[in-house]
Amino acid sequence: MTHYYYIASDKKLGLGNGTLDFVPTDYSIPGFDYPVQLEVLSLEKDWELMALLQYIRNHTAPHKECTIQIAHLLNSNRVELKVYEKSKILLRNIAACRQSP
Repeated sequence: MTHYYYIASDKKLGLGNGTLDFVPTDYSIPGFDYPVQLEVLSLEKDWELMALLQYIRNHTAPHKECTIQIAHLLNSNRVELKVYEKSKILLRNIAACRQSP
């Protein structure tokens, strides 16, 4: 099984500092408010998830308001994605990298 993460934002996303292997994309997920800009595979370890959280914090810091949308797919094959359920959490309320909304 592979963990796929698709990241969208209302602001332009950079490729980070090289800690995570982001792949630029313009993939569209029905139900997302913004087009996906980055894809990253196999974030399974806590340090990798913490690196993703730090990337998001660094990206959002210069903006008064910024929206990030993340789709997480655990699958052995790539499939068409569709959002069935949305949850919202404020970045300042995230205390752990494996936190649920």
